[in-house]
Order: sequence, then C-alpha cells, then structure tokens
Amino acid sequence: MSPLGIAFGIALTAGVVVAWTPRSWRVSLAIASISIVAALWAVTAKSIRLPWQTIPVALIGVWGFIQLAFGASAIPHTTLRSSSLLAVSAIVFILGSQILQNRRARHSFLNLMLWVSTVLAGLAMLQTYTSPGLVLWLFPAEDSVLGTFYYRNQFAAFMEIAAPIALWQILRERVAVGGICYAVIFAATLTSASRSGVTLVSAELIIFLAFMVFQQQLPLKSAVSLVTVFALLLAGASIIAGTERTVNHFETPDFYDVARRQMANSTLKLIAERPWTGWGVGTWRAVYPRFATFDLAAIANEAHNDWLQWAAEGGIPFALLFAVLAIWLVKPSVESVWGMGVPMVLVHSYVDYPLREPAVAFLWFAMAGAVAQTTWASSTPGQDVMPVSSE
Repeated sequence: MSPLGIAFGIALTAGVVVAWTPRSWRVSLAIASISIVAALWAVTAKSIRLPWQTIPVALIGVWGFIQLAFGASAIPHTTLRSSSLLAVSAIVFILGSQILQNRRARHSFLNLMLWVSTVLAGLAMLQTYTSPGLVLWLFPAEDSVLGTFYYRNQFAAFMEIAAPIALWQILRERVAVGGICYAVIFAATLTSASRSGVTLVSAELIIFLAFMVFQQQLPLKSAVSLVTVFALLLAGASIIAGTERTVNHFETPDFYDVARRQMANSTLKLIAERPWTGWGVGTWRAVYPRFATFDLAAIANEAHNDWLQWAAEGGIPFALLFAVLAIWLVKPSVESVWGMGVPMVLVHSYVDYPLREPAVAFLWFAMAGAVAQTTWASSTPGQDVMPVSSE
C-alpha cells in the first residue's frame, strides 16, 4: 500500500462527496485537498519525468489566461474562474503522471477508487428508491441529483471511469471482486437512465473481452465462460436496478434531444463568429442567447456537447488540443484496461458535458496522466512497467 497513492485518491474523493451542492465551496474543498497532495509530492519527489502528453495538457491549462492577456474573452471574470479550474486540472494530470507511475501507488489508488465508486453506486441506487431528493438521506437536493452528483449524466461518466477498474481486477485473478463491482456499477448506470452511460459501460465490457481474446491472454473457451458469468451478473443487476426508464429513453426521443440539436446549431454559429480566438473559456452560457435559434423556456447552462463548447469558448485550436490528447491516449488506455474510461468519457462528451463537473474532470485528468506516464515509461529503459497480463 502506498500512502501517497491513497492520499491522492482521498483528495479526489473529497470533491466527489460534495459534488451535489451548487455552492462554490465544493470546488474549494476539492482544490484544497489536491493542493495538500501536491505539496506532499513536491516534498517527497526525487525526480520529475513528464510524458509528452503534458504539452497539450499544459496548453489547455493556460489557454484561458492567454485569452485574458490578449483581451479575447467576452466576460473576463468568468474566464478567470474557468481558467483556474483548467489550470488545476493540468496540475492533477501532472500529479497523476508522477504519483501513479509507481506500480504500488497506482494499485493503491485504483483499488481505493474502485471501492469508492462501488459504494457510491450502491448508495445511489438505494437513495433513488428509498429517498429521492435527499443526498445520503440527509441533505435536500434537486431531483437531478444521483448519488453525490448534481447531474445524472455526470454520475454516469464517473461510472464509465470506474467500470474498467473493476474489469482490470479480473486480470489480477480477482474475478469475483471485479465481476461483482462491475455489476453494481452497471446497475447504478442503469439507474441513472443515461443512454450514453449505459452504452459506454457496456462497450467497455465488450472491448475488454475482445482485447483479452485477441491478445491471447484469455482462451476462447474461458472467454465464453466469462461471458456467461457476466451475463448472469448483468441480468441480476438489471432486475435490481430496473430497465424501464432507460429503455424508454432509447425508444422515445424527448424534448432534450431536440434541444441538443438546436443548441449544437447555435453553438456552430458562435464558432463561426470567432473560430480562432473563441469567446473566452467559461462564457458559453452568457454568449449563447445572442445566437439561440429557439426559446428553451429555461436557462441553457451548457451546450450539451463539450467538443463544440470547447471550440466556441476557446476557439478551434483549443478543441484541437483535446483531440490531440485523445488520439495520444486511446491506445494506451485500452491496453491498460483500467484506463479505458479516459477515451469513453471523451466520447460521452459529444452528447453531454461530463467534464464540466470539477470532480469528474479532476479524476479524468488524474487517470489520463497515469495512462500517459505508464505508456511513456514502458518505452524508457529502466522504468518499472509490467505488461497488462502482470497487472
């Protein structure tokens, strides 16, 4: 067990626990916890070896400040706040790449995050069916809250990050632990009624099984047996969580499907107006009404498409930084198994805004940093990195 790996996991968990409240102190708590871990790492670090992916991440972290310096933001104070969160996210990426490059620290971190996610998944289901509208049966909250997340799709994105960690346990010959944790996470994702979440968590299982077979780490006969076990587990999970709401979402397009398309069209107009400089990180909500093509009869808080919103707020080059990072991380994420949630959340970002929630963003950048450093170290002589089958 690694104290620093555990501390890093606890720091990220602190943000998850209070993600349900709209008050600003929830972000302050997460940043304060991360700052303590950063200080501990700075004191104990013997060397710093940054992966190449740090370049686009660093640019993402300072992009808003560059916009402020050149007067490119339509609302400077909003851009300053959002830029600060992006800067912290970049720092979390670096911490992930440094702290989690050590196998013992990485295992301690992943094990902790798996149990946190599984417990949160179980609590979310119990809470939904016994006391909707109350967080942890104590605190009144909006109906959109699930578990400790203010928005159900962001809860689903958190499950997308957690599910591959459960599958990774199977590689470590902890089949029962991995299978049960995955089933609980899948059931909670069904409870969220997030179509993207259910699709992507299911896709992670399919990719995992295919990868194991094609890499000859799992004989075909064993794969069939494992599929049978998973089918039984997921059937049980579906019965417990219920599938009616999710099925209805797939079968019947709702108002928000139409709204997403309309907001996407309006966001494209924002991009066309300022394709290279953008309107300023974090300014979409304020600028969008000028380009809206229909009345939502409500506040449009986000574009429901992070990729378009990145391009609108930061300009096309800003969105390209995320694209470069995504391309750089896809292969190593799948090969690690535990990091598969990194590209999956970016896929989810095409139809929603999971990375607008700081708790999800911080965990995502931490996992991305770990994936990037593991890959970089594997090609560097003398680095302690084992193949997937040894994890």
